[in-house]
Amino acid sequence: MDENNDPTWFTSRDLFAVHIGCHVTRMEEGYAEAQTELEDYHKNGLGMAHGGVIYSLADLAFAAASNSRRETAVSINATISYMRPITSGLIRAEARETASNRKLATYIVTVYDQQDTACAVFQGTVFKKGANAS
Repeated sequence: MDENNDPTWFTSRDLFAVHIGCHVTRMEEGYAEAQTELEDYHKNGLGMAHGGVIYSLADLAFAAASNSRRETAVSINATISYMRPITSGLIRAEARETASNRKLATYIVTVYDQQDTACAVFQGTVFKKGANAS
């Protein structure tokens, strides 16, 4: 695998993501996937994936996609809509760049459950600082 597309360089630096069991599994220019296996400690009091876990997974995919060109990009805005609960299995987030100019880029991240059903949609915008992110 081309080292520029190797997602481990990004995940290994995100100690919060590592701590909660989320990792980047695929990374290309303007695109990334991240996943985690839903564990009991990820669940809220109703037995569903905690919104913070879903948001954190989406945010990791967003961060990886927006930094995939190894130029530092930082979030300036992000929102999420939860559409369906997730109660077990693998959770996957897929981030895609939808617009980009010299200083800003926008991404849509869809979060899927184990059956590949869309369960949440995250939208984020980054500011491109331009410094090397590797």
